[in-house]
Amino acid sequence: MRILLVHNTLNDSVSISGVLREYVNMARVWVADGHTVDFLAGRVAQAQLRELAPECGHLSSDDFFDATAQLHQTWRHFPAYAWRCLSALRRPQTGYDLVYATCPFVVETYCARAIARRLGVPWGVKIQHVLGAQTQRTGFINRLLLWGEKKSAQWASTEAAFVYCLSPVVARDYRALEERLGLTPSDTRTVGSSIDLDQFRSLPESEKKHDVVFLGRLHELKGVFDLPEVWAQVKTARPAATLKVIGEGPHRTAVMDRFAARNLMDGVEFTGGIGDDDKNRLLAEARLGLSLSSEEGWGLSVNEYLASELPVVAYDLPVFQEVFPDVLHSVSLGDKTAASWAILELLADPAVREAMGRQGRELAQRYDYRVMAREELRHLEALGKS
Repeated sequence: MRILLVHNTLNDSVSISGVLREYVNMARVWVADGHTVDFLAGRVAQAQLRELAPECGHLSSDDFFDATAQLHQTWRHFPAYAWRCLSALRRPQTGYDLVYATCPFVVETYCARAIARRLGVPWGVKIQHVLGAQTQRTGFINRLLLWGEKKSAQWASTEAAFVYCLSPVVARDYRALEERLGLTPSDTRTVGSSIDLDQFRSLPESEKKHDVVFLGRLHELKGVFDLPEVWAQVKTARPAATLKVIGEGPHRTAVMDRFAARNLMDGVEFTGGIGDDDKNRLLAEARLGLSLSSEEGWGLSVNEYLASELPVVAYDLPVFQEVFPDVLHSVSLGDKTAASWAILELLADPAVREAMGRQGRELAQRYDYRVMAREELRHLEALGKS
């Protein structure tokens, strides 16, 4: 089977999102099982893709745009997205049995749809989030994204051979979106998210080097603007506490400015975008993982904390109750004081941390990427035959 994965949203040469890791893992399994998998993305993203998925083909949807130095300026991405949509009208010309939009954004769905129609093959999309279900989506850029989400849903409803949803919560939100748009509800399939457990290891307490790790895209929906207040309360009670913030995103500079304004940078490191080996080492060296997201389609960062055998403090989200039941130290959404006290309680009790870590690692084994990739492939193969 020849599969084209359309991943056009990536617009820099440093970011490695959880979504990208997910598809790289699946592609590695599919190639190992004898299939052909190519990624379609901007040339700027080829550095990450060649490093992560050397077994795959890499097609460029544009050779010009690079927002690596301006990640906080989201408007710079849109000319690139427009060019990539235009390029899908011309290439690739041949060679695929199925086209797969990796995200529900127009720059993925429009391109997957256009390519599939030209080649006469099926296409589909995976839904990681439903933006219309998020109350914090305001402003011009978000209005554009919400418009795009509606267009993608309309195309998928009438033309897509498959619509995958990341979790039951996402499936319910997507069904509500279709109903609001007056669309016939799609026969969605919940596929979940996977992890390469072999990449993650745990370390004994004697080898831990920092207290808390915060991993994820540095965006307001990931709770980055709650982080300074949470950490200020932790530092008040535990002045020597240390924090690693791993990830890149449009709000990194603003968050760092807030830490600096409150004199919180001592013992805190913002790593920016780093490679998987460094990221996984920093996870193993932490005593606990922290998630302050206000919404998640799955919780890829939480999954990586659990795989690293870390206890996790997280805001209580419905999706976490479904996919990570009974393994998180949950606090009410937005309760920064409760989050800080949960961190302090765990830092003071190594035995509880160790027990939570073991329990979390055991649960993460459910989501081994090899098993989940082959389950998804069986469904895609059935579509190809039909």
